[in-house]
Order: sequence, then C-alpha cells, then structure tokens
Amino acid sequence: MSRRAVFVWELGDGLGHANRLLRIADRLRQDGVDCLFVVRNLEVGGAFVRKHGYPVLQAPVAGIEPIRGPDTNQPVSAGDILGSLGFASQERLGPFVDAWGTLFECLQADLVVSDYAPMANLALYGGPTKLVVIGDGFTLPPVEDAEFRPFREARPAYDERHMRGVVAAVQAARGRPAPDRLPALFAGDRHFVITLPELDQWAAFRSEPAIGPLDALSAPVDDLPSVDYFGYLSATYQFTDRLLTGLVKSGRTGSIFLRDSTAKMRSHWRAQGLTIHDSPRDMREEAGRSRAIVHHGGVGTCEQILAFGRPQVLVPRHFEQTSNARRLMEQGGAVALRGGGNFEVEHVAAALRAAAERPSIAAAARTMAETLATRPNNALETISVVCRTLLEGRRT
Repeated sequence: MSRRAVFVWELGDGLGHANRLLRIADRLRQDGVDCLFVVRNLEVGGAFVRKHGYPVLQAPVAGIEPIRGPDTNQPVSAGDILGSLGFASQERLGPFVDAWGTLFECLQADLVVSDYAPMANLALYGGPTKLVVIGDGFTLPPVEDAEFRPFREARPAYDERHMRGVVAAVQAARGRPAPDRLPALFAGDRHFVITLPELDQWAAFRSEPAIGPLDALSAPVDDLPSVDYFGYLSATYQFTDRLLTGLVKSGRTGSIFLRDSTAKMRSHWRAQGLTIHDSPRDMREEAGRSRAIVHHGGVGTCEQILAFGRPQVLVPRHFEQTSNARRLMEQGGAVALRGGGNFEVEHVAAALRAAAERPSIAAAARTMAETLATRPNNALETISVVCRTLLEGRRT
C-alpha cells in the first residue's frame, strides 16, 4: 500500500518555501510515495506546484497582527512572530490548530514535511504522524533552547511563558500533549537547516549544524569582468528610488533586473541612464561579466553569489536579509548598506566602489567560492533517506 507524504508551507512570501519542498517531493515520488501539497498562497504557489504534477490544497492561513512591542514594531525573536500569528490567544490559535489537525486526518498523512509552518507543527505534536521540519537559519530557530534567542537587544512584544500556557490549553482541548518550550515546535521527528552554515546566524547554538542547500551550488565563475555590477532588485522596496539614484550617480557600468516593475518604471530609469532588463537574467552569466552583484540579501541569492565568487553589495529590506548581510560581511566578501533605508545616495556609490575595486573583498569572495566548490552536497539525499525511513516505520 502506498504511503502518503504531505508537504506544508504556512508562512513566508515568494516561492522559495514551495520550491524547497518540491525538491524533496520529487525525490520521494520516484520511490512511489504519494505526495500532496498544502500551501499558503494557492493562486501563485499552488499554480507553481501544480505544474509539477502534484495535488494542491489551500493551507489554513491565520492573519498576522501588527507587532506592538515596548521598544519596536519589529519582531525581537521568533516568539514575537508566533505571537503576532495567534499563539498569544487560545481563541485565535485553537481554530487553526483544529483545522490543521482535521486536514491531516482527512488526508491520512503518514508523513508531513513542513517549511515554516508552526501551527501545522503544533497540530501534529504528540500524534502518530511523523514530521520532518526544514528551514533556513531564520525560519528554523535552534530547537534545544528553553526560549527563542533574540534577534537583537530589545524587549519582546509577547511573553513566551504566556504563549506556552495558551499552547497547553489548546492541546489539552484536543487531548494532545503540549511542548514544555516553544522552540520544540520546530524539532519534529527530525529537522534540517538547509542553508550554508556560513549564513546561519544561530550556527554556534545548534547541536546539529546546517546541512547546506538542497541543490548543488555552481562552480566559481572564471570570466574576466567587463562591467561593474549587475543588480537583482525589487521594485516594491520602499527605498528603490534612492538606491537606483545612487547607481545612476555612481557613474558605474552595469545593468539591473527590477522584479515587479512596470514598463513605465523601467522607461523612467532608462531615461536616467540605467540599463534595465524586461525579464529575468541568467545569474551565472551576469556574475561572469560583473565585478559585483547588488541585491537585497535573500538566502538563495546569497548562496548563489557566494558560489560564483563575486563580491556582493547588499541592500537588506528586513531583518532576515540584514542578518545574511552581517554574516557575509564577516566572511569579507561583501559590503552592505544599512537596513531600514538608513543610507544616502552617496553611500550606494561608495559601497559599489569598494565591492568593485577593493582587492581584499574580491579575494575573500573568491576564496569562499573555492572552499564551497570542494564541499560535498548531499542535503537532498540525506533528507530523502530520513523521510523514507520514517515512512517505512509507519508500515509496522
């Protein structure tokens, strides 16, 4: 009898979470496992998954409340993210956990693989269905801690002790045990941080280190650069105008793919002297001809450019990208602008000049790429073997 694996994406934007789950599903499907997806964004993510031939259902998605902490309106820890999601209120949390539990029962899941899905994880806690949790250094915090580690020095908006009580009450109503600490929600039967250890902000606090990305990284580029930069940027970033003005005034040569931009927006910046592409570009090709890559610091892009061995100019939009920028600067192969738009036009030119001209930055970027090129890539196979083992255990 065929075993069923359900792949769950509950939080987070873009298609990165769905794409990571797809890589594992594709491997298990080869072994005859029945795979099904439950996704946060059915219109975009669901269509993407369906193209790969998998059934897709809409995830129970909770509204996220604004964070109103004593020091900041940004999350101080993963606990603030859970609190804003509904973990601080039994009335908010209970119906969603019940919905997830009912969904898993109806689907007769033997195994769940989750990516950034704390409510789904809670619904499975203490039950018979096996759970494998995947994530990057931000979405999968250290599971061994008594409480979530803070991202920065500030007072959190939500009290973890109170949220543990809420979780206990929700689980008691379901006749299920509750974890004695919130980080345990991300442990599952097994869990895997699927990013480079160099990008894991919690690397020093994990008992099991990050195992690396699911896909093998590219080899370093060996082309002689002919332009100063390639920009992979978002048109919806609040400070895009300031950033692009900085690139104009830098006098540097290069081009940009401005995702989510309109034809009118692209025409405007072309009139200012920038080269703006209408469609996505081959990143390896662009890295080959460019002295530096300008981007926002998403983990996938960071890993890709690290492997190419080119300096990076990072313009982080939120905390996760700020953390990636900090880690990359520690490695020596990147320059970062301050987050929150706390930079001026001239800072863009200065950062690009350093990345494109400073030999020490280029050398550090190249050294890291050569190191990564010698590192084995077995993350996908490792996770797939664990999933198959857990599924086999369910047969008995």
